[in-house]
Amino acid sequence: MGRPLRLAVALAVVVGAGAGAGGAPARPAPRHGVVVHDARGFVRAAARFRHAGGTIVLRAGSYGSLVLGPRSGGVLRIVGAPGVRVGRLLLVRTRNVSVGPLRVGPVGGDAVIELQGAQRIDLHDLVVSARGTRSRASIFVASAWDVHIRRSVFAHCGDASPDFANCITLNRGAHSVVIEHNRFHDCHGCDFIHGRFGSWLTIRANRFDRALPCHTMSRYRCGHNDLVQLFAGQWLRVARNRFGVYRAGGAQLYLTDDVDHATIVNNVFIGTDPQLPGYRARMAIVIGANESKRLPYYARVVNNTILTGYRRRDGYAGSIRMSSRYGGVRLWKRPVVANNVIALLDTAWRVCAASQQFLANVVLRGRNCARDGYVGPEHLDAGGRPHWDATVVDSANRDLAPPIDASGRPRDAHPDIGAFEWRR
Repeated sequence: MGRPLRLAVALAVVVGAGAGAGGAPARPAPRHGVVVHDARGFVRAAARFRHAGGTIVLRAGSYGSLVLGPRSGGVLRIVGAPGVRVGRLLLVRTRNVSVGPLRVGPVGGDAVIELQGAQRIDLHDLVVSARGTRSRASIFVASAWDVHIRRSVFAHCGDASPDFANCITLNRGAHSVVIEHNRFHDCHGCDFIHGRFGSWLTIRANRFDRALPCHTMSRYRCGHNDLVQLFAGQWLRVARNRFGVYRAGGAQLYLTDDVDHATIVNNVFIGTDPQLPGYRARMAIVIGANESKRLPYYARVVNNTILTGYRRRDGYAGSIRMSSRYGGVRLWKRPVVANNVIALLDTAWRVCAASQQFLANVVLRGRNCARDGYVGPEHLDAGGRPHWDATVVDSANRDLAPPIDASGRPRDAHPDIGAFEWRR
């Protein structure tokens, strides 16, 4: 078999493997590609495509460290054949790069895809895991613009690592980042998404399940497990996600410090998990911490179905919690809470006094901040979808309701409270 034919076969195998992992239809093999089997071959292939588009195929095996530097031209695709594992991939001052399908896992140490000064990066169809090791596996967006992280699986990102572990870590240099259609599950002693960003972060249509405590390290290391925790950034949108349980952490979604202009819309928060019988997660959303120097401004919590809610050990009972320091913040900077199904709001003053507006919310247990607001059981299925006779049907504030619901379907002229529209 000649070299061009071997290359075509290799590319076809990789493309087919990627289609199976990500669910996308198979595509014809690209015309311009290079197959490599070690770091030196990768360097040569990267030099070849420095000013042109193409494909670098990693043959089966382990790659300890790969570096891609400045380049221009068309899109460079980096794909892994079945059996590939990459320990470290550094994208530094590069642009127009697509990575995936690919497995990211420890090769003699922590595994990471790291973005430093990168632009127009597409990370897709990845499997990121450090399962069975004492190392970590993650994506670190230190400084980058126009980044897409999609259709990937993140699990066991650092279960036994002595250091804090996050599946995705963001830094203040991260701008225009979209994290969507990913599955995050079973991470012990870590956050799924954590850090600070610069501007325009979208977390959309992901599924988060089971951020769990670890037992082999210190209590401090093992006692901080949030699904998403962010400390700084401008213009955040969290939409159409499914949030599952966490344990020994603050909340399913935790925003504090100067995270401004956050919109939390069309999400479903579930407080139980069949894999953890008898356990109920306590908090869905926390906005602002009393010990923070700064609180998030202009947050909007709109049309979510929040089924998480259980009394905390300190006595607080509510699905949502906001800092009591909002009492010293000008009214128009405080959070808006509207059109939500809220499982529990017993310690209500932390929400009522802290909100700019509390409109058209249904509370299943506890108290409603609005004097005429509904409190009581609701006709919802286990996934939060309303029945035809539910109070939420046609009861939302139309001015604040989004045009679509959590399933991506249009809302009607009389929108429903919660993440889902009832379908006739």
